[in-house]
Amino acid sequence: MRPIEKVMLIYPPVTFSPQSMKQCHPPLGLAYIAAVLRDKVELEVLDAAAEGWHHEERAGNKLLRYGLSFDEVQRRIEKFRPDMVGISCIFSSQFRNVAELCRRVKEIDPETVTITGGTHPTFLSRYCMENCPELDMIGRGEGEFIMEELVESSRKGVGPADIDGLTWRDGDNIVINPAREVYPDVDEIPFPARDLFKLPVYDKICQPMGMVFKRTPFMNIITSRGCPYKCTFCSSTNFWGNVYRPRSVENVLDEMEELHKNYGINEFKFFDDNLTSNRARAKALFQGMIDRGIDVAWNTPNGVHVINMDEEMLDLMVESGCHELTLAVESGDQDVLKNIIHKPTRLDQLEEATKRIKERKIGTNGFFIIGFPGETKEQIKKTLDFSRKLDLDRVSFFTFTPLPGTYLYNLCVEKGYIDPAKVNEDVDYFEAPIDTPEWTHEELDDLRRRWFWKFNLSLLLRHPLWFFTRYSNILKRPGMVWDIMKRRLRR
Repeated sequence: MRPIEKVMLIYPPVTFSPQSMKQCHPPLGLAYIAAVLRDKVELEVLDAAAEGWHHEERAGNKLLRYGLSFDEVQRRIEKFRPDMVGISCIFSSQFRNVAELCRRVKEIDPETVTITGGTHPTFLSRYCMENCPELDMIGRGEGEFIMEELVESSRKGVGPADIDGLTWRDGDNIVINPAREVYPDVDEIPFPARDLFKLPVYDKICQPMGMVFKRTPFMNIITSRGCPYKCTFCSSTNFWGNVYRPRSVENVLDEMEELHKNYGINEFKFFDDNLTSNRARAKALFQGMIDRGIDVAWNTPNGVHVINMDEEMLDLMVESGCHELTLAVESGDQDVLKNIIHKPTRLDQLEEATKRIKERKIGTNGFFIIGFPGETKEQIKKTLDFSRKLDLDRVSFFTFTPLPGTYLYNLCVEKGYIDPAKVNEDVDYFEAPIDTPEWTHEELDDLRRRWFWKFNLSLLLRHPLWFFTRYSNILKRPGMVWDIMKRRLRR
């Protein structure tokens, strides 16, 4: 490698299902890497998805892609002439976009180092390297200090052999270095360099994950890495090193205070895998927001686990500005929760927590998944019935997708439901990718679609005032409503 003096970090155009919602937040993964590198290299960041938000095109038979065109991204790279280009690859459906950008980087300068990271390349690093000859390296797991060590090694004339967590090419060979130890003290990692991104672009687009917001401008934030539980369908725990690492409450409050006072942020979107897993810490965080006078609204679009939510916590949530909680229910069958996905939740806990939340006028959204391997049609019916019984304000129904790096992925391989040699990059969480002896993917897809519309449209009849209150920010924007309906009609 030549010495790395100029680095470009790219969030690529996004491939997505017409049945899903676009979302627009600063990419925290790249923002954290940028925070570590900003004083060490000449740095440029590009969120191609946000800057090209209104440009949509077909991406194969089923999926769509939005963001700047590849030609425009290539033009930006050529103008900056970086020594290294890092491209985010959070989802499997992004890998083709990463591969195309790597190809274009090499067209500009074959000596420019290309590197990617994220869940897909972390768990399928050999596959990604074999299927993208223009990709030089993969940072597996946390990427901040892998990138920093790469910069330092290049300047010393040392190769990447001693950088843990790195997959790289040595001639025609693919070398997978040992896994990296997780960084023990996450408080030492700088706050994300959000200021390097074009923040007014996000404010103007104003479309968060989950659609719902109460105040603007809003901002995503993560207060911990990983999750203490080991659900068999989730790849996040493994990605973060199978250990839960919370930031200190004071560290989080400092970041929130900075964003609120210096950037005018009036609402936070907590993107944690499990914000409430540590009861005492969660209460201290909400109490700290109150004590410091951080006057904001907030919600949890990524889902929370209800097992630790007692009366005191919920009262603190309300007082600190909570307006909606997304409940990661997953299944309405106790046997599925316990023996298939290993989620430490009881149905009675979910019912009691939902009742307490609704008593406090906090909005409720529920995540449900159907089609786990080993799940029967009767168990799926119980999940759908349970979703109605909870009487949530809105729900999201997904079909199970076997994610690399999970127990259930390996089980699907073992049972012959998927072929590990044929990686599914057209991941669509709204269409089942497998058949089992209990059901076919066509049956699941039809069931999910019918139940989704039946539930969410009935919300208008069941709770009309609540419906218009919660969705007023969306209904005021007819262009967004038309975009949603247009994509649905394409199906």
